[in-house]
Amino acid sequence: MPDMNVSNSGLERALDAYAQGFQRYLPSPFSIAVLLTALAACLALRESGVDEVLDAWAQGLWNPGLIRFGFQAMFMLVLGHVLALAPPVLRALERAIDWIVLTPANAPAKVALLSMILGWLNWGLGLIAGAILVRGVMDRRRDEGPSSQLRQVSLGVLGAAGYTGLLVWHGGLSGSAPLKVAEYGHMASLVPNVPWIDKLPDVLTLSETSLTGWSQAVTWTTVIVVVMTFLWLGRKIGKNQSNELPDIAKEENFAKKASERRAEGMAERLDRGRLIPWVLGVACIIGAGSWASTSGPLSTLAFVTPDWINMLLLGAALLTHGEVRGFLRALDEAISGASGILVQFPLYFGIMGMVSGTGLGAWLAASLVGATSANWLPEALFLSSGVLNVFVPSGGGQWAVQGPLVLEACHSLGVPWERGIMAMAFGDELTNMLQPFWALPLLGITGLSARDILPYTLLVMVVAGTVMLAFLSFWA
Repeated sequence: MPDMNVSNSGLERALDAYAQGFQRYLPSPFSIAVLLTALAACLALRESGVDEVLDAWAQGLWNPGLIRFGFQAMFMLVLGHVLALAPPVLRALERAIDWIVLTPANAPAKVALLSMILGWLNWGLGLIAGAILVRGVMDRRRDEGPSSQLRQVSLGVLGAAGYTGLLVWHGGLSGSAPLKVAEYGHMASLVPNVPWIDKLPDVLTLSETSLTGWSQAVTWTTVIVVVMTFLWLGRKIGKNQSNELPDIAKEENFAKKASERRAEGMAERLDRGRLIPWVLGVACIIGAGSWASTSGPLSTLAFVTPDWINMLLLGAALLTHGEVRGFLRALDEAISGASGILVQFPLYFGIMGMVSGTGLGAWLAASLVGATSANWLPEALFLSSGVLNVFVPSGGGQWAVQGPLVLEACHSLGVPWERGIMAMAFGDELTNMLQPFWALPLLGITGLSARDILPYTLLVMVVAGTVMLAFLSFWA
């Protein structure tokens, strides 16, 4: 036992140093974007003149197609969050919490499973719903008092489980890179000046990228292995920990709280009536269905683009909230989470402009191609993407920066475009378990700290990374 205490003490000190190091030495994502812009400019000046670099940066910064991409990404995050706060969704999450707490030792595994399924549907939905599930379990434990069997559940393990939706989102319906290459002409817009642009396909639908058989095998094998990991953690961790609840006010019943909000304010009949959200919501759903039916064979999934996803999310959010006032209240709560996208994406687009509009892109692609081979390019893209995600914690921003290099390298080595794109996407989602930036909403809702969840998210990263690398090496 003394040895275990010493070991635990050493582990705690290491985790403290790790968490504090992230906070102390890693600048804000906005500052990192500025520093990366300066680095890209310095590298571009090796190949091009000052005027050319500045022009390429400005062209990328306000590129209309990329600005539209930034809005699409922000809208998708916000609508996923708004949907997670809708009363019917909150009531469904309450029922899910009833199921989760039936077997306390399995609670983290159940939270992880639900978080990843919802993250597969939409990453914003999975992120917020996962946090709500964790907070709901914590509140049940408060209600039950000192005798609660939920005391055996490690809060750190539970919190880590709620964050796992960010581990599988690129393999689902809201992955940034797969959705963007499903738009006509997007790939050509990333590399407009290359001589081989005629070899690029106009589109790569989700049926060719994230929803292919091998991509889904990667994603759902990862889900299974991660759930099994949390089954083990739920039984092994917590028995040796004091699981003191964070000092944070107890949340009311989520569904009840939402219902009470719906009853507030009788002044404006339109805002609390159902007419506007139902008319607009039904129009969005019908429009999405019409779009799908006129976009070619449904089996190709050519209709699944960021615009189609956002139309569906908007319709679902309006219908589930059922009133303008409730929808706008949830929107106010959700919008702050997208502020980083709003200001950071143009900077990433400026970097992309320098990569594709100067000699920098060719030089970086040649360096990557020279350091690997066709057989090892997916692994190289996977690992480099994971490293870059620590500094560019946004799948959309990372695609804007790394996308031109992925296309250049795939062309030079003859690797299928979709294989390179998904290798990059899997690397991006993996190190979300290392970079706690997107965990901030969960930490705010639950009162946990980064130190509480990092030991377990790091373990999940190692386990999931092994699965992904194995598939990239031996199947794709």
